[in-house]
Amino acid sequence: MRFALLLTGLLALAVALPGIGAAAKPIVNEHDRFTDTFPDEICDIAGTSTIEVVDNFRLYDDGTFLDTARFRQVFTADDSGKQVQIFSAGQTSGLDEPIDNGDGTITFINTFKGLPEKLSILNGPTLLRDAGNVTIGQTFFVEPNGDLTFVSRTVFSEKGPHPDLDSGFEAFCDVLVPALT
Repeated sequence: MRFALLLTGLLALAVALPGIGAAAKPIVNEHDRFTDTFPDEICDIAGTSTIEVVDNFRLYDDGTFLDTARFRQVFTADDSGKQVQIFSAGQTSGLDEPIDNGDGTITFINTFKGLPEKLSILNGPTLLRDAGNVTIGQTFFVEPNGDLTFVSRTVFSEKGPHPDLDSGFEAFCDVLVPALT
């Protein structure tokens, strides 16, 4: 479920466009690379995660963004010592600001191109793979304190296999729990 939340966060960055216009000039051009290890829980299994992230983010003067990223997470279950790898690489594009729906909700629409998610046994076989292009709209209620509460998700276009997305992100735990126990 942690990756589903990460994907939701990545997709909730802004409203998607099919591409970035040639006339747009970057006003923000950031590169980040980091590794971190921390106690974690995935699918109600306690363990430790080590993540490696490489991210290149560009915000353009026309209000669009392009985020090219590579994410690798190795999770080790405390009880079994078994390890899985969660991997993602690709581009997310959209608008810098969400759509205000006028009813207390906002909607982010993003396009992801690449490999949104690949779950595997560490140095072993693939357990689940979502790949290809997908454009997703996610609507959130804006709480009085500014927090966002998830309301709904709409898939506008989908090319390639996306079994985890198609399952409402249920397949994630369905494949990881047996691999970690």
